[in-house]
Amino acid sequence: MACDECRALSTHAFRNADDLVHAVRLAAEETDRGVLSRIAEPALTQAAREALDSSLASGALPNTIRYRFRCEICGDTFTLHADTRSGEGGWTRDGESP
Repeated sequence: MACDECRALSTHAFRNADDLVHAVRLAAEETDRGVLSRIAEPALTQAAREALDSSLASGALPNTIRYRFRCEICGDTFTLHADTRSGEGGWTRDGESP
């Protein structure tokens, strides 16, 4: 059950790139505030990490992003996923339908 701190973080699709930027900023703010914490993905192999670092150093950005978060108050989990080129994607409270 959603708590007062994360109740407003409801499942929704992004309409455009501005929605994606807003969602990333909001997730960062809520993480800084201590309400959300990022759920770590499995560690990359050394070769994969070097390839990613090299790609980012050259200015290339990933075509897609996927971040997972957990509410530190109630334990609900969320996924932020998007295509960075078009802004298509969404914010999903796990267990909710879009």
